[in-house]
Amino acid sequence: MKFGKYAIIDNVVHTFEQEPDWTWTIKPPTSGDELAMSKFLTNGRIEMGMDGVRREYPATSIEVAHQELALTFGGTTIPADDDAPVAQGGEPILKIGTSTEAIKAVLRTMPNEMVMEIWDALAEAVPGWGPVRPKVKKTASEPTNS
Repeated sequence: MKFGKYAIIDNVVHTFEQEPDWTWTIKPPTSGDELAMSKFLTNGRIEMGMDGVRREYPATSIEVAHQELALTFGGTTIPADDDAPVAQGGEPILKIGTSTEAIKAVLRTMPNEMVMEIWDALAEAVPGWGPVRPKVKKTASEPTNS
């Protein structure tokens, strides 16, 4: 479909800092992805306490990261096998079209530093997604006494 000036922006390819041969492609979220994220954030998880009482808890920041990254997954060159790089015909750890739950399962196996690097890249690529960054207020420089 074509949406004129409302067209979705292009994918963004993030190159990993410590593995420059690996990339993670971020596809821009659609309104369906926004809806899925909204439902995820408003439907807290319910856990049964030791006292038998059911309590609802909001999603943690890492759960939000995994959900956002899964919804915006557009491909990767992280190899499934260290001996066969994707550029040389090896299989990627995830394929385009993989389910959100399967993507989150792979994200859970990755080092947290790696996941946070991708999440930071998401914040750069998609306004309103990724970790919240505090706005830095610029202050006028104070006059100095000579």
